Amino acid sequence: MRQIFKVISTLAGLIFTCQALADNPVWSASGFKLPESVEYDAAHDRFYVSNVNGGVMEQDGNGSISLLDGSGKLIDVDWITGLHSPKGLALHKNKLYVADVKQLVVINVESGKLVARYEASDSRVLNGIAVNKEGKVFVSDWTGNRIYTLADGELKIWLENPELNSPNGLWVDNTRLYVASWGKNPKDDFTTETSGNIKKISLKTKQIETLDHEGQWLNLDGISRYAKNKWLVSDFLKGEILLINKSGHIEKSLPSKKSSADFYYIPEKHLLVVPLLMNNQVVAYKVD
Repeated sequence: MRQIFKVISTLAGLIFTCQALADNPVWSASGFKLPESVEYDAAHDRFYVSNVNGGVMEQDGNGSISLLDGSGKLIDVDWITGLHSPKGLALHKNKLYVADVKQLVVINVESGKLVARYEASDSRVLNGIAVNKEGKVFVSDWTGNRIYTLADGELKIWLENPELNSPNGLWVDNTRLYVASWGKNPKDDFTTETSGNIKKISLKTKQIETLDHEGQWLNLDGISRYAKNKWLVSDFLKGEILLINKSGHIEKSLPSKKSSADFYYIPEKHLLVVPLLMNNQVVAYKVD
């Protein structure tokens, strides 16, 4: 009984600590237009934020990219305009890649100019982006159950499989692509028929492995490596940031707010920067 009480007390303390973190962000910025993704630019010590500003599948020309300084001060909510419903962001050298419904858009961050658009006319809604060290770009097609790559100046289907389970956020290393899946058949209210989970895909064979999970209902959006064999993921509908180990078990949960989307984690600063889509905010938490 004493051991059980000790476990319960430990869990209660963990929940309290995580809630305290969520209630006391390092900084918070407002004034966005349905912010979906955040990307950090270490060379310029600033953040880029994508604004959907409408329906997630709409090609309405209302979308934009915001610019924040390294302390979280909003510099320009419409730093880059002329986009539709931009979501995932990934920075490689001086190029910011943006998933924009049926296009991959490229922005030169030095000039602040849009320099390329790559069409994926057969896609449903491009969402997450990851770029490896060699500059190979991967883009998820959320409800299309596809992963695209940019090759020879074209967006090409790299993998198409229902087992992708509505792929959203992406993270890539030298051997594998990791996918935060949303769940089967997203509805208009974003709920799904099945829970989402984490996929691990071999870059060489394209074989898909699925990490087990503990039974919690997960609608995963962003994903980032936290440590060896540990992952941070955002559960959009619950409004939580989860620390998940290699077995798929949730080790910790940071309560945030509903619509916690495609976050960015800066390991050197232990800083987690989360866009809150429905709150039109971006918040930063200190995590250890």
